[in-house]
Amino acid sequence: MRKSIVRPLAAGALCISALITGALADCIGGAETTTAVNLRSGAGTGSSIITTLAEGTAVIVEENDGSGWYKVNYEGQTGYMSADYMSFAAAMELSAQGWVDGTDVRMRSAASTGSSVVRMTTDKESVEIIGVEGEWYKVVAGGQTGYIRSDYVSLVEPDSAAATVTDGSLGAQLVAYAKQFLGVPYVWAGNYPSTGFDCSGFACYVFKNFGYSLYRTTYDQYDYNGTYVAKEDLQVGDLVFFSSSSYAVGHVGIYIGNGEFIHASSGAGCVVISGLDENYYTVNYVGAKRIA
Repeated sequence: MRKSIVRPLAAGALCISALITGALADCIGGAETTTAVNLRSGAGTGSSIITTLAEGTAVIVEENDGSGWYKVNYEGQTGYMSADYMSFAAAMELSAQGWVDGTDVRMRSAASTGSSVVRMTTDKESVEIIGVEGEWYKVVAGGQTGYIRSDYVSLVEPDSAAATVTDGSLGAQLVAYAKQFLGVPYVWAGNYPSTGFDCSGFACYVFKNFGYSLYRTTYDQYDYNGTYVAKEDLQVGDLVFFSSSSYAVGHVGIYIGNGEFIHASSGAGCVVISGLDENYYTVNYVGAKRIA
């Protein structure tokens, strides 16, 4: 079960070829609510209300898509909040639980890659988040206090996500969420709808909204995420992989049922729905993985 508490402590946030040395951070800062405000399931007042936050509640801000709404995390729940009711701080104290997402991640003495290394953490190690400073979390781990970039800390407990992403309603929810981004431009190394997606960045973004952490590149997703699935056994929410002119595993999409999948297509220039029976995808089909 995922356990995460965020509250103020004191008054006062690739497609295959996109091999980059630093990932974009999952957190852009910390903020407090300036009045009682609704945390919603989507970026708009028409979206359902998850909960209502009291004035002065601290939240972790994960993303700004430029729409006037921020994607935030509160008590382990991801939702959206209007920018009109949020006050940002360069550094903010709060309390949350996180887990290291990566091997030999460095915990540093300050919120900077140029600062000294306090200790090396281990993958899936539990850390206590005690503050947010820009894209960095201030954490306590192994009896020491330091800073870890937020793209190396997950707010979801490893292996805690519900059953499997392809089980009935959850698979349908994942596909419905993915379809919101139809038409978003294809951008090499793109990770966010505000800047554009590449194929594996799109898969990472969609699955992360449901608490699943995927490797960033297509070949790593194919090699290391989930379990292999035969084509005839495809279920809604499975990842489907294809070769390209340069790579044995060079493209990925999300199966949506009825022989179709949604993906960020460099050829189409945006997020589109395509059919597995289309000649290109039939010829270049590699396999599928089920994420659990």
